[in-house]
Amino acid sequence: MVMTLPAAHQDVLSLHLDDEGLLGARAVTAYNETEQRYSTLLYRRIEQLLKGERNDLLILRKYPREPGRLGVMSTPAEIDRGALRVELVERMATDALVFLTDHAPGGPVAQSSDAAGRLTETRKFPTRYPHIIIERQDVYADRGTGLPDHVQWHARRLQNHRRSMKFNQMLDLLSLGIEAAKLLTRQP
Repeated sequence: MVMTLPAAHQDVLSLHLDDEGLLGARAVTAYNETEQRYSTLLYRRIEQLLKGERNDLLILRKYPREPGRLGVMSTPAEIDRGALRVELVERMATDALVFLTDHAPGGPVAQSSDAAGRLTETRKFPTRYPHIIIERQDVYADRGTGLPDHVQWHARRLQNHRRSMKFNQMLDLLSLGIEAAKLLTRQP
């Protein structure tokens, strides 16, 4: 669907008006019942991450040599993972990553090997949210192919904002108490 803007609103970016945009008219997504539950779980877990109630969230794991295989966050037993369609779950995960990202280049690649000879490359990407990063890991079990065994994206909280906010509130109250005590002990 294409919408035209009145002259007064020409400054609104066109990306907000397409079917995936903030102001666009979107068609319903055809989720089955299990995918509805999964989408709600993903939504809640991202909200928990943003609120500081969760410090880590595996959003997506892809297997380049197995395009029909996908890894995602852990789910409760009542979500039948076999009823989830790979293409829809991948779309949900991709939407979550795009929502979080700051659209900036990643940092340097850190490379390490484990005892089994697997090579892991880790790279951090900034998000639009302070203290949350997206960490991408490419794991190479067979370096000869040039393809990673799997690639995964985690959203990680670097600092628990909720804890630091409570600490800052306590400091503010302490300062307020000291100022109140100074006012009460002043002699007229």
